[in-house]
Formats: sequence, structure tokens, C-alpha cells
Amino acid sequence: MKIRAATLSDRKELTHLSKVLGYPIEEEVLIEGLKRIIAEEDHLLLVAEIKGKAVGMIEAQPYSTVYSAGQFFNVLGLVVDDQVQKQGVGGKLLSAIEEEARQRGMQGIRLNSNVKRHAAHRFYENHGYHSSHEQKRYIKEL
Repeated sequence: MKIRAATLSDRKELTHLSKVLGYPIEEEVLIEGLKRIIAEEDHLLLVAEIKGKAVGMIEAQPYSTVYSAGQFFNVLGLVVDDQVQKQGVGGKLLSAIEEEARQRGMQGIRLNSNVKRHAAHRFYENHGYHSSHEQKRYIKEL
């Protein structure tokens, strides 16, 4: 398994992985977002590749606030194809983000997980993460 930066050639697999995560998207829309993310130096989109195919991905960007002492990586998404779950792919992706955060001198990793994703909660807890609080997310589209 190889962990590497996502490229435009991963578009089909990333479109599939987005659907697995619960966010179905048209490939054309994904391509535009992928181009934007690749151009942003601090925004990370890594894939786990097995036999030349992206089977997992993690997306993160720096996060800092006036009420925290340091900067974190905020994980925006982590997903592994159903066909290779429970084979260490997700853990390798988390480890890659954690190592990048260490290299950048960041304080840690933060992420949100839907309250209904119980298996994901166990996964994060098994990798040393703890829940700091519960929250609701509000969005206003403009």
C-alpha cells in the first residue's frame, strides 16, 4: 500500500469514494474541487493506493482559532472502499496526516464524525482519538 497526494488521474476512484462516504457527486464537479484543492498548498488530499488504484482517501486542512494554543489539522473526510475496509487502510491514512502535522509543528488533529457513525467512532478511538464534545453543524447556503 502506498500513501500519496491525490492527482486528477484519481478522479474516478475519488468519485466512487465520495459516494461510499455518503456524498455522491458527479465526476465533473469532483474534478473542479480536486483542481482547487491541488492548487492550495496547505490543503491535503491523500489517497491510499493498492495495485495502482486509489482505495481510500483523507482530506485535511490547517485549523486554528483564537481560543487554542496551536494549529491543528482539521480532517474534512476519511473514507475507505468497502472492499478493503478492516485491512489497515484508514489507519495508514490517519498516520500520514499525523506525521505531516508533526512535521509542520502542529498541536494535533481534529475531526467531526456524525453521531450515527458508530463504527467510525470505534475506529477513531482505537487510533487514540477521543470525543471532546457533541455538536450540531449549521449551514446557510448563499
